[in-house]
Amino acid sequence: MWVFYLDVETYRPRNEDIFRREKIIVIGVLEDWTPYKPESSKIWDGHSVKFHYFAEWELGGERNVVLQFYDYLRRLVQDQKNNRIDFLSVIGFNILRFDVLLLIQKGVEYNVETLPNLNELWHNTFTIDYFQTSLPFHNMKFKDLKLEYLVEKARSSGIDVPEPFGYGNEVKEWYDNKEYDKIIKHLEMDLKIVRVIDLNYKRIYGI
Repeated sequence: MWVFYLDVETYRPRNEDIFRREKIIVIGVLEDWTPYKPESSKIWDGHSVKFHYFAEWELGGERNVVLQFYDYLRRLVQDQKNNRIDFLSVIGFNILRFDVLLLIQKGVEYNVETLPNLNELWHNTFTIDYFQTSLPFHNMKFKDLKLEYLVEKARSSGIDVPEPFGYGNEVKEWYDNKEYDKIIKHLEMDLKIVRVIDLNYKRIYGI
C-alpha cells in the first residue's frame, strides 16, 4: 500500500468566495511508504515518510502549482496501473468536500485534463476523509466538526498528538504579509496530525 496525506491551503478574500474566487497557494503532501502501520503516535518512520509541498510563491503562480501536482499524481496512478505499487490511498480531513473538488475544478480551468479524465484519475485512488468517518461519532452533525475535535478525542484516548500550528483562518493574513514559512508550518503540522489520527483510528473511535 502507498499512502499520501493531502492538504490544500487557499487564499480566499471573503468566505462567500469559496470555489468562485479562491486561489490555491500551496498543496501539501505527506508521503508514506511504510509497509505496515501499527497503532502509533510516531510521525516519521525512517526514510519512508516524507513531507513536501507545491507552493505558489516558489513556482510562479497557481497554474504551475496545479500542473506540477497533477504531474505528481498521474505518475503515482500510473505506477499503480503498472503494479509498481499495490494501491494508492489519499487521506485527509474534509478533502471530499473541499480539497479534491477544488483540485478537479482547477484542473479543468488550467486544461490539465477534461473533466471526465480528471474524475477518472481521482477515481483510481482510494480516498479516506476523516471528516466523513467522524460524523457518526459527532451525532451526524457537520457543525463544529473540525480537526481539533479529533485531536481532542485522540488525546482523551491517551494518544500523543502533535500541536497544531495556528488556524486555517490565519492563512490569509500570513499570505498578505508574505509569512510563507508560517503557512508551510501550519500545513505540515496538520498533515502530521492527520497521519497520527489515521494510525490510531481504532483507539480514537473506540473500535
